[in-house]
This record gives sequence, C-alpha cells and structure tokens, in this order.
Amino acid sequence: MTMTTMRLKRSAAVFQAIVFASLSLHYLANAAFVQRIASPAACSAGSHTLVRLRRRLLVSPLYLKRGGTKKKQDKGSTITVNKLAFRNYEVLEKWEAGIALQGTEVKSIRDGKMNIRDGFIKPNKNGRSCTLLNVHIGKHSTAGAFFQHEERRPRELLLHKSEARKLLQKTDKMPGMTIVPLKAYWNEQNKVKFEIGLCRGKNQADKRQDIKAREDKRDINRMLKNFNDGR
Repeated sequence: MTMTTMRLKRSAAVFQAIVFASLSLHYLANAAFVQRIASPAACSAGSHTLVRLRRRLLVSPLYLKRGGTKKKQDKGSTITVNKLAFRNYEVLEKWEAGIALQGTEVKSIRDGKMNIRDGFIKPNKNGRSCTLLNVHIGKHSTAGAFFQHEERRPRELLLHKSEARKLLQKTDKMPGMTIVPLKAYWNEQNKVKFEIGLCRGKNQADKRQDIKAREDKRDINRMLKNFNDGR
C-alpha cells in the first residue's frame, strides 16, 4: 500500500467523521435516523473515529448539546410607571426613547431600584439631544465604591435629532409645556426603553373632572357586573 493510498484513506475517514458529527447535531431529535446513519455497516472497518463517535452518540447522547438562545424579556415588560404624571399632567404626544446607562445602573434596574416619579426631560439648546434629570436609580448592592454610579446623575436619552428638535421647539413656543417620563420597560432586545410624553399641567378643575369621570366609569362597570351576575 503506497503512501498516497494511505493518505487518501485517512482523509476519507476524517471527512466521514466530520459529516457524521454535523448530521448528528442536526438530526439528534430523530433517533431512527441517527441509528441508521450510525450503524456498523455505515462505518468502515478502519475508521476508528466514526466508531468512537457512534458509541458516544448512542451511549451518552448528552455530549452533543444544542446551542442555546439568549432568553428575552416579554415584549412590553414594564419596569415602572409614573402614575403621578398621569394625575398631574395631560399627555398630548408620546415618544419612545433609549437611554445611556452604566453597568451598575442596569443591574440596579433589574433589582427594581428605579424611581421616575420626580423625573423630567430637558432638551439641549442645540436641539440635537435630550437629557433625563432627577430620576433616581439606587446603588447596586454588591458593587464596590469605585464602580458605583451617582444615583440622580443626568442621563442622556437616545433620540433622533429630528425628534429632539421637535421637542425643543414645542417646549419653547408653547407655554406651560413640559416633558416627563411616563413609563420604563424592557424591549424585545432586552434593553431599557422610556416612554416620554409632551405634557400640559392640569388645574384643580381638570383634576376634579378626571376623578369624577373615573368614579362614574367604576360605577357603570360595577352595575354591569351585578346585572350580568344576576341573570
């Protein structure tokens, strides 16, 4: 047997082993297919690599693990809602905005240490970006002092320039307007997003009217529920 023939046989055996490993990964759930491909008749007598793969697959299939995917949060998974904003302001328009955060801030948000109750948003004078102010994110419990963040530091919002310019124009030209964070949530890519709103403050009469409308709606729903239960 020449050296060339031996090299060709060795190369063929390696190629068969690679093909077998690839097929076994793709068709691991189909046991009948795996046993047919991994039968002794399908393995050449001199291919020790195929024999070892066959034994590993049939005796201990846990060696071949499927690749996992990153677990995603549910769409619209809410972190916190600014109920005070809906009580004190009339929301005219809404936008979605990202936010630039540090690592310890993200970990603290996952632990539920964010409060947007007193937050507000200030468009920069150049009209290219907006800054989130006075939002409290508590310090992470296990991080060292060097890596900790400032709890109420200004945080830049990630908006398009056209959106930031529009917010700047509306707050400058329309008196009594402000921008407040309404809600924080996780998106499909597991990133923190904010729902911000262009708001106008309510006076006392508007608040009373909202309370009256909410109570009337509650009474109507209660009456309908009692009527349906009595049928």
